Amino acid sequence: MPPWVHLWTLPHLGLLLSESFEVSSSPTVTGIVGQDVVLPCQISTGTQPNNMEVQWRKIIQTHVETVHEYRAQTGQDVPGQEYQGRTVLLKDGFTSGNVSLKLKNVRPADRGMYSCIVKSNEWSADAATELKIAGW
Repeated sequence: MPPWVHLWTLPHLGLLLSESFEVSSSPTVTGIVGQDVVLPCQISTGTQPNNMEVQWRKIIQTHVETVHEYRAQTGQDVPGQEYQGRTVLLKDGFTSGNVSLKLKNVRPADRGMYSCIVKSNEWSADAATELKIAGW
């Protein structure tokens, strides 16, 4: 194999390996109506991937609802239409791979399955957690 092939292959292989990650969450979280709850989400790399996007979605029987979206490249940090003023992505944990979402003033209607989707230029992974509401 010519030497130039090795020079091209090794850096790209390293890039792909460094950009792969897993996303994990707790299977269930319990919230209390009127209080805040944190929906946990952790990236296995422990560092923020290149041009990271974090999408939180609520999985409803008939559709998927946007809860919160964040794009590192543009600094865009936008709550979903039904969640205005109620979501905060905990960015202070990004350096350690924490992309958890705080949901403020929990309502009975918030009960359900949530998906944390993390994307980079080269990789995508997700994890789901169920939000249970105490007393409901």
